[in-house]
Amino acid sequence: MDVARQQDLQNQIAARVAESLVDVDWAEATLFLLQVGDVSRTWVDALDAAGSVKQDLPTPDVEALGRQLREAMADPERGTWFSLVLTLSADGSFTARFNGERRVFDDSASPFEATNDVVVPTDADYAADLARFPRAEKYRPEWLPEGVAPAAATSPTASGSPAAPPSATAPAAVLPASLSGLAGRWGWPGVLASVAQQTAASPVASSPEATPADESDAPELSLGQLALRVRDAVVLDVIAPHRVATLLRLHAEAVDAGVLPAVDAVESVDPELGLEEARVASPEVVPAVEAAVASVVDAVVAEHLRAVVA
Repeated sequence: MDVARQQDLQNQIAARVAESLVDVDWAEATLFLLQVGDVSRTWVDALDAAGSVKQDLPTPDVEALGRQLREAMADPERGTWFSLVLTLSADGSFTARFNGERRVFDDSASPFEATNDVVVPTDADYAADLARFPRAEKYRPEWLPEGVAPAAATSPTASGSPAAPPSATAPAAVLPASLSGLAGRWGWPGVLASVAQQTAASPVASSPEATPADESDAPELSLGQLALRVRDAVVLDVIAPHRVATLLRLHAEAVDAGVLPAVDAVESVDPELGLEEARVASPEVVPAVEAAVASVVDAVVAEHLRAVVA
């Protein structure tokens, strides 16, 4: 794979996003790009310096660049990605996260939320994508269909009724009763979506009695170990790539909901800093906020694992 070309294409995509926001007051923008078969969708969310959400933003013309990037990143064994989330700061720096393992639109609370005017990729679309970007069997998720006919989802059964397509939707994560005050609050639906996705994407088989196996390529984790794994993955997914403003906003929503106590001097943290920079600049405050938010994520993960792991 041509790493230099991949980086150049990512740079071009980030530049297109910035160009589309030239008339918008923004500090951080996130591009969501879905491409599966012939189905494509692009949109942008943004925050200003105060953390306020910017909506109804212009859509950058990145579809062709996205297809080129999928081609450039395609691996003969692993295939390529289905969705890209690129988070861009006003200073031009950005992070890109690629999903090549989870079905897009599999959770109504995720950033990729299906609405009535959106064409959701079907099994046939994924099968066509797999034919275009083949994968070795060991790298093909169980849900990823292979060789599905376009009409399979609506073929009649013996009774004459349409056959229901096989479900590939992971169970949604829900808030424990003690955290119900967070329902619908900024950022937390995304945390719930990430918990469900990271749990579903875990390559391990888990049970309350499980212990780590000797084989490093097929570990068996206890529920406690799996919970830590999922929590860390959620943090890397929805908090770590962003400015510390995201962490602070999640914490503020939890405090306002009565779920967490306030942290002294939190207003002294510069929201423009990255998470690592903020830890250094405010060593007494940021780790305390991180620990508080992580405790809520831990509770959500524990509740979700109780629901989905036998």
